[in-house]
Amino acid sequence: MITLLRLFGQTSNNYIQHIHIDAFCRANGLKYRSPRMSKYYETYPNLRSADYGNSVLGMKIQKALSFKSTYHFDIENNQEVYERDLLAGNNMYCEGWFFRSPDEVISRYIPVYKELFRPGFDTRPLDDKYLQAPNGEVKIAVHIRRGDYKEWLGGKYYFEDEVYIDKIQQLLTLLNRPAEIILFTNESNLNLSGYQSKFGNVVLSGNSVAEDHYLMSQCDYILGPFSTFTLWASFIGETKFHHIFRKDETISLQQFRVCRGNWW
Repeated sequence: MITLLRLFGQTSNNYIQHIHIDAFCRANGLKYRSPRMSKYYETYPNLRSADYGNSVLGMKIQKALSFKSTYHFDIENNQEVYERDLLAGNNMYCEGWFFRSPDEVISRYIPVYKELFRPGFDTRPLDDKYLQAPNGEVKIAVHIRRGDYKEWLGGKYYFEDEVYIDKIQQLLTLLNRPAEIILFTNESNLNLSGYQSKFGNVVLSGNSVAEDHYLMSQCDYILGPFSTFTLWASFIGETKFHHIFRKDETISLQQFRVCRGNWW
């Protein structure tokens, strides 16, 4: 049995870390437990059916009584070693971010994860408010990531409004059809009127993380800086995304793809 002791990072990272280990265990007939995922059971009730465990305290007690050391996924590009050790081990307790199942393994279980991460909340109000397209509008999700991105990696993926506006305009020109733009952001004082004056049909989603994940996953295109938030939305909704890596880049439709496990 493989037990994940700790979830890494925030919500989207938790999901990605979880399914990479889970998919490997499914493919190899190994029992997998991750009791810390129980904090998401209310949002995604189907997770309960996977028997990942409920008691974090019970997990800690079992770990202490086992006298086993913790196995760390703390080295990038070390997958061959990780897989060998997990297959050879017995009742292993693990933590860390760098376990990556191959794309073909992750892709095999996409239907499973779409079902396990089916929202338990009523999505109809979100559908009615944001996803209606009376004139055939294409739905474009734009993730404006600010806050911690100003410092993370020296601000490499922190972009000002003019960069987002430029990329939105490029995408609209390529699509050449009516569109509604849904903005998702962690910035409290976003200049929404600036986007509306430029593009007209622009709305701001001020919903919960789970609701934003759902909304973004139901759009036709996702645009934003490198982020596991958009990667997860693309994966779970099979929605095409493109990450902005440079403020001066030119966008093409061929750059948009669905995340099927090849996260980076």
